[in-house]
Amino acid sequence: MNKYLSMTVLPVILFGDDIAGYGVIRALGPKQIPIYIVSRTGKGICTRSKYKKQVLILDPKDDGFFQKLMAWLARKVGTEAVLIVSGDDEYLDALSKNYDSLGPNLKPTFPPWDIVRRVRHKRETYAIAEKIGIPVPKTIYITSRSELEGILRDGLNIKFPLLMKSEESIQFCDKYRTKGVISNNEEHLIENFDKYEGFYGKLLLQEMVPGGENRLLNFIGIYNRNSEPIQVFMNRKRRSYRQFLSCTLMETMWSREILEYSNRLIKEIGYFGYVNPEYKYDERDGQIKLIEINGRVSKSNSHALRCGLNVIWTLYEEVLEGPLKAQNTFEMNYPYNVLWWTPIDDCIAAIKMLGSGLLGYGEYIKSLKGSKYIMEPINFKDPCVFGSYLLSILNLLLKKAKGRKNN
Repeated sequence: MNKYLSMTVLPVILFGDDIAGYGVIRALGPKQIPIYIVSRTGKGICTRSKYKKQVLILDPKDDGFFQKLMAWLARKVGTEAVLIVSGDDEYLDALSKNYDSLGPNLKPTFPPWDIVRRVRHKRETYAIAEKIGIPVPKTIYITSRSELEGILRDGLNIKFPLLMKSEESIQFCDKYRTKGVISNNEEHLIENFDKYEGFYGKLLLQEMVPGGENRLLNFIGIYNRNSEPIQVFMNRKRRSYRQFLSCTLMETMWSREILEYSNRLIKEIGYFGYVNPEYKYDERDGQIKLIEINGRVSKSNSHALRCGLNVIWTLYEEVLEGPLKAQNTFEMNYPYNVLWWTPIDDCIAAIKMLGSGLLGYGEYIKSLKGSKYIMEPINFKDPCVFGSYLLSILNLLLKKAKGRKNN
């Protein structure tokens, strides 16, 4: 028995090895929960943690993914484990599609594919949100160039500038290093459609909700098997590495409206486990609009831990002892102005923004003022993680420098 627990301890299989996964390790490692990692490359920061037991290098796109995973579990882990997906939607897809084959001793912290699909496919997500009265950005779904041309001939019912995203978001981001592109007129729209390979036949043409990073609002919730909330946390972006990419600086926040929207939305979808709806405040009409939902552990989950809320522990407890009792009333039980910060990434982002005039020096200094901080992936109790992270950044900068020199 683990000294922290009155329940039987099961090991955790963590799918994903980036900063999102390291938040899971921060939460469970010190509680002596055995942690095994499934990684695409075996090189992510989580694989350097002193808390990990073993690492399996296995890509979720591998044709034999599920069979190889089950064979490794039988050899190295055993027949009982808790499955947590962090920061990598393709692992979530692969596992949820094999949900019925997991057996009773493997405990997933996410639902089967027929439910996961409702958060992975934005078209379904938006339809559900609109059905229950939650605002979403105006969006048109386009599958071909001829369909786009026909829509333009008939006249767009949304105004430029427009955001172009693909439903195949992982494939698109891997190739083009961005989640979306902006078009300012019809000619630009056609050019981008051709340039980005028709967005793989799954284009979401969406109105741009104006406003900076601090308009992006983030909800983290742990929901029981009945899709009822048992723990919640909220934060807001202050800065990101680049538009449409991951955040580098976040602050705590609270919104009763976002709480109410999220609870209704998750109940309607039927999701459970860790859920991360993201919203943006639209200053034009004063509405908070749903942007997307992450159905796996998201990047800033350790922010809650710094505020005294171990949401990952609650997730672990729910899967072993749940359904835990739903909470009917929530208040902000953590302080304002606690910052989640990735210092190196944020410094790189700030240098670019300062150089382009998008950020002033005084504004930058002011943005770093907080009542408390958690700096990822800096952890003096687990020093090899930050060391490997720093080396990876330096190697990347050296490669870029060599590339510029060769050009």
